Amino acid sequence: MSITQLIQNVAVLFIMMLPGLILKKGKMVGDAFGKGISNLVLYIAQPSLIVCAYLDCTLLFADIWKNILWVFLFSLLAHVIFSVVAFLFFKKEPEQKQKMLRFATIFSNAAFMGIPLIQAVCGSEAAIYASIYNITFNLFLWTLGVYLCTRVKGIDHDGDGDVDHVDELIGLHKTSKSEISLAKVLLHPVTLASVIGVLCLVFRVNRFTVELGLVWDCLSMLKGLVAPLSMVVIGLRLADIQWKGILGDRAMDWFLLLRHLLLPLAVLAIMKAVHFAGASIPTVAQDVIIIMAATPAASSATMFAEKYHCDAAYVSRLVVVSTVLCIATMPAIIGLSHMIG
Repeated sequence: MSITQLIQNVAVLFIMMLPGLILKKGKMVGDAFGKGISNLVLYIAQPSLIVCAYLDCTLLFADIWKNILWVFLFSLLAHVIFSVVAFLFFKKEPEQKQKMLRFATIFSNAAFMGIPLIQAVCGSEAAIYASIYNITFNLFLWTLGVYLCTRVKGIDHDGDGDVDHVDELIGLHKTSKSEISLAKVLLHPVTLASVIGVLCLVFRVNRFTVELGLVWDCLSMLKGLVAPLSMVVIGLRLADIQWKGILGDRAMDWFLLLRHLLLPLAVLAIMKAVHFAGASIPTVAQDVIIIMAATPAASSATMFAEKYHCDAAYVSRLVVVSTVLCIATMPAIIGLSHMIG
């Protein structure tokens, strides 16, 4: 994968945001339009892309399982690093703002931007590893992510307990317990598609060994929707942002530094150290891990903020600025990874 190719693909993805931006600014679509497209991508297009990746795989059986294991281990490590660092920062920020800064620091846009970018730049084999990374992402999202958005302090800032506030806290803690569920991880479309793909690997079913006919044709057409529609959704959200006063926020500056430079570099350093210590980590697996780690803040941050009554307007700004910045930082991180070897 050349850096020029990566830059071109990132640029193409950004251009694909324009239709969504134009449609929303021109008042040609309503708020429900973006939600509908998101559901189409999440429940139909992305699973189709992932299943296609497994069915298109001709890699040796032992090799692909080794690569899957490496990606799974490093995706776990990456999210642990992101989580620990996020909780060390932003302690002086107001509670609602603090929640969203930590959430956006931990969770990258691995699905809506990472998967289509990896598919375009690295090919079908890499999409398999991207699906594994997203399983870890969803595991943390529906446990730690929900906890972050629903946890609250039990004492007011003046140190006195407030009866109404305590009632609200009890309700929020109940929400936290009920919302945190491994079932949501296991039943997530990406997880289910990955399970189907793994079963295809186990039973040696792919499009070269079995005549799939119309099934393959349909899945191939549906997977082509992932990149353009994912970017249209981001474009729709960009159109709603108030740009005035978006800069000059010190907490946001720290978030951008962590999300786009320090955290991806930490993952890169650990992965390269393991590689140079003698572990054979294929380049394609390394590229997937770094691209996923270097993607901007997750677009799901806005949805979580709205669902759990956090500061949705503020997190929308985080996501937008992060998305714009990644067009420069992602190629730089990938370029450094290839220079190191």
